[in-house]
Amino acid sequence: MFKNSMIYTLSSILSAGIPFLLLPVLTRYLSPEQYGQIAMFHIFVVALAGIIGLSVHGAANRQFFVDNITSFDLARFNGNCFFILLGSSSFMLIFLTFIDTYLADYLGIPPAWIYLGVLSVFCFFILNIRLGQWQVRGQAKVYGFFQVVNALIVLSSSLLFVIYFNLGPEGRIYGIVITSVIIGFCSYYSLRNDNRVLFEYNRKDINDALSFGVPLVPHVLGGFLLLSVDRLIINKELGLEMTGIYMVAFSLGSALNIIFSSINRAFSPWLFGQLKEGDEDMKIKIIQKTYAYFLFLILLSLLSFYIAPPLFKLIVGEQFHQAANILPFIIVGQVFLGMYFMVTNYIFYVKKTKYLSYVTVSSGVINVALLFLLIPSYGILGAALAFLVANFCQFICTWIVSAKLYNMPWGLRK
Repeated sequence: MFKNSMIYTLSSILSAGIPFLLLPVLTRYLSPEQYGQIAMFHIFVVALAGIIGLSVHGAANRQFFVDNITSFDLARFNGNCFFILLGSSSFMLIFLTFIDTYLADYLGIPPAWIYLGVLSVFCFFILNIRLGQWQVRGQAKVYGFFQVVNALIVLSSSLLFVIYFNLGPEGRIYGIVITSVIIGFCSYYSLRNDNRVLFEYNRKDINDALSFGVPLVPHVLGGFLLLSVDRLIINKELGLEMTGIYMVAFSLGSALNIIFSSINRAFSPWLFGQLKEGDEDMKIKIIQKTYAYFLFLILLSLLSFYIAPPLFKLIVGEQFHQAANILPFIIVGQVFLGMYFMVTNYIFYVKKTKYLSYVTVSSGVINVALLFLLIPSYGILGAALAFLVANFCQFICTWIVSAKLYNMPWGLRK
């Protein structure tokens, strides 16, 4: 697990570091208002990802750990997840044709970006299926390679369109969408080449996938309320310019989320295997290491108040510098998200994902309420504080639910 965790983490640092190379460029070639448009596109894509595919790529990962399942059954299950992807995408396209102009006006983006967002999310779902099949089999090297290649294509295409062709924010969007199409095609080809997908309709597979994924839709939308709705409210309360400034700080803070997610990608398959064995001594060791990890993250969050602001000013253009002081609060919020990852896996293991949705939606509602309360008085600092508090609530509530659904020695006793 440690070896795979290091591979996931290093590849994620590389893949995350490559887009961060764009920040010094984009914050000098784009105005805060233009960066705000890119932020609105990202928000739309995040919301769309909760609906297109209905989160069943997670069901494909979990299916690998079902007792006595064959390679044929797994491939057929993955194929039926694709059927769900096609159905949900078709429904969303039809729905968006009725509201595309209104939605584009509300977000402050061109109407064409609405459909580019659908295409991007569709391809990203295929990528998630491909990465998940490597993850559950412990194939961290090819997983990491694919991650880095994806980031390199995003970097090169974005630089090409923004700088060479001087397309402004449209260039950044074209870079994202073109990359998603290329990587989505390669992901599909790889799945077929490895015999990981078989298109044979099976009603039970679809029902099983939906029973896992549909309860997660509120969870994903709750995650949207936690991680993305702040930019919508900032846009309406303070304008696109402040949205762009906040987005730059949030993007830097999100580097931690990428690292935490990478650690969890290695940890969760290993954890599921240990839970399946049921060894009580190993469970105590797992909790001990979890507490040590929590302590490390807390120390990291305290250190960020001294290091993050000057580092921020060094990286981004001068017109974005006013966001430097909010970065430590965003980092603390991300730390609570990293701690949340360590307690949420038990809920996935027992397949009680509806309870996770309750927690995430509730935390998201808290975030929205705090945003409306704090932004008028404190501006983008209020948004960062709301993010911090909401993520803390999500972590604590998920820990409580996890402890009730699956018995682990959190008191370090058998």
